Amino acid sequence: MAKTTAPAKKVVEPTPCLCGCGENSKGKFRPGHDARLCSQLAKRVEAKELTRAKALAEAGKASDALKNKLASMLDNQAKRLKEKGDRAVARAQAKAARAAARKSDENVAE
Repeated sequence: MAKTTAPAKKVVEPTPCLCGCGENSKGKFRPGHDARLCSQLAKRVEAKELTRAKALAEAGKASDALKNKLASMLDNQAKRLKEKGDRAVARAQAKAARAAARKSDENVAE
């Protein structure tokens, strides 16, 4: 019976992580650092340092999956901000209504 030799393992050269942390990785990112990059880009969009299109283009350099992940993140972020604004408007309207009711009650009491 002939001996078979196992194929030689492929040596992977470490490359810098694309999130900008300065660490080396065997692929494009260290574990979890793809999410870190998405969070960083989303924060920059929220702070208006970066446009949505530029952030998506930046994420797209790494992969289409990361671009899609960032798009979902930005959509959720926009939805939360809108809901937060809607709640603030509702609170302000309720406060104004209570103030008007108090003023009305004071005028009736006089």
